Amino acid sequence: MQTANIATAKNQFSRLIEQVKQGGSVLITERNRPVARLLPLAAADVSLASLHQAGVLQPPVREAWDVESFLQSLPAAAAELAADQSLVAAVLAERVESR
Repeated sequence: MQTANIATAKNQFSRLIEQVKQGGSVLITERNRPVARLLPLAAADVSLASLHQAGVLQPPVREAWDVESFLQSLPAAAAELAADQSLVAAVLAERVESR
């Protein structure tokens, strides 16, 4: 098992993930104390159901986010965004008007 401190893990995260994909594991330390371990999913045997049962995750309170229902819930002025107008331009214009 390879060991990496937090700074090294942050700077070389992609390389560490590649090692984990190949079956390795990485122990992350902070001031020489272990704080986390990166393991391949098969080795960790983690599923959402097992995380729910262990109390690590909670199921969502509401259903998945739906773009259409979100747009319908917007105030009329925001919903009437012109087809050629960008959302960023509309937000900036609204900020200028509010000041």
